[in-house]
Amino acid sequence: MRLSRLWFGLVVLTASIALAPLEGSAQQAILLLRHAEQTPTGGMMEGDPPLNEHGQRRADQLSSLLKDAGIAAIYSSQYTRARQTVEPLAQAVGRDISVIQKDDLAGLVAKLSTHHANEVVLVVAHSDTIPKLLAALGHAAPVEIGRSEFNNLWFIVPRADNPPLVSRLKL
Repeated sequence: MRLSRLWFGLVVLTASIALAPLEGSAQQAILLLRHAEQTPTGGMMEGDPPLNEHGQRRADQLSSLLKDAGIAAIYSSQYTRARQTVEPLAQAVGRDISVIQKDDLAGLVAKLSTHHANEVVLVVAHSDTIPKLLAALGHAAPVEIGRSEFNNLWFIVPRADNPPLVSRLKL
């Protein structure tokens, strides 16, 4: 069931990309995901915890899933859990991970719109920054991410004169 929903989502994404007009100043697609499960430290997630065993398995699965997606650039926040989430994929596709400060959403959006025309870009972020990033990219619908949700993957197809096409998949 999970796999069929994922494949359906990928078909929808492919159709969206094919039907969306290519813009000189926009990505072909942005893949946005939250870091994988991390090791808890204290009552809340404090400091810079690494991925736990389940999170590392999820990172490996994401690599297998996305290695043929044509990802040209990878962005991650400065936190260990975010970088570890994307390291297997970065190695599989031979890309460096560009580290961005977690709260520098304006800088990230500027880089996305100026450095990656017609490319597929992956961004690994956090539950509190993903809704803000989606809004900064023009997605008007509110987005909530539960504290224990680590299985969301957003496909965003920017459009110059319209809101982006956004699809949210549960992995």
